[in-house]
Amino acid sequence: MQGQVYYVKNGMGGRPFRTNPELVRSGTASDEFSEMTPVIFRNRMHLLGSAHAGARANPYDDRCLWVEEVATGKVISTFAEGYGLGSAFADGDALYVYAIHNDSHGAQQIECFKTKDLQDWELWTVIEALPGEELFNESVCRAGGRCVMAYESRDANYPPFTIYFAESEDLVEWRRIPGAVFGTDRYTACPSIRYLDGMFYMLYTEHLKPRWWFETYLTRSPDLIHWEQSPKNPVLDPEGIEGINTSDVDLVEYREKGEDRVRLYYATGNQRTWGTVTWADFKGTQREFFDLYFPPH
Repeated sequence: MQGQVYYVKNGMGGRPFRTNPELVRSGTASDEFSEMTPVIFRNRMHLLGSAHAGARANPYDDRCLWVEEVATGKVISTFAEGYGLGSAFADGDALYVYAIHNDSHGAQQIECFKTKDLQDWELWTVIEALPGEELFNESVCRAGGRCVMAYESRDANYPPFTIYFAESEDLVEWRRIPGAVFGTDRYTACPSIRYLDGMFYMLYTEHLKPRWWFETYLTRSPDLIHWEQSPKNPVLDPEGIEGINTSDVDLVEYREKGEDRVRLYYATGNQRTWGTVTWADFKGTQREFFDLYFPPH
């Protein structure tokens, strides 16, 4: 065991989100890590976090990635010194973690760490930046016989940030999908992608210019080219101690006491000098959660 994640009460417990009264804040937060992904691995919920340098359970002098056992709050694996903007995908008996060697200006490659025991990790480079491009956040889902990655890019062709897509059969060898791009006319960042019943659903961050204000929106697409925005956006909008930011969302479906639930982790703060990670819960399945934002015509 590497240590314990330090959580505090933030006074938001029980407060629902404006466009979904069934999505209820936990009231608990941590400032020890940022970008995160909840995953069910070995029948237990784990949380991949991009740990800050100086976090209690971080043994390095630099940022790193860690895996927390959610039920206990214990960090059971620390690895990838110097890496951040991590995301995770569980597939069978293996956990795949995607991240960049973190820099505020982005990176030239996205790398993949693979493990079966949360202790020994294999490493590959899976996406390389094109000339003039910088890479940031990423998210992976399974879509039938392939896996799809949404990844955040900054390049000279569009305003920062833009979301591109890649596909893979084995989660290691990835290829870009021609013509698949989202957000070419505005800031669209921090994607979290899922696939249900022939449709891709993507949560992402919008910067509501001219204000310094960041919310999480939901969009969907049958082909990663044509997109439909939810008429009930935003999914997450900040209130109170959350500052001006509800971004970097990721979610997982799980069962608790015989009931289906969805948990959304997200970041709060001011997008400049401070931030925390917290979560909200929804009673129901992921299918039911997304359907709330796309009511039948």
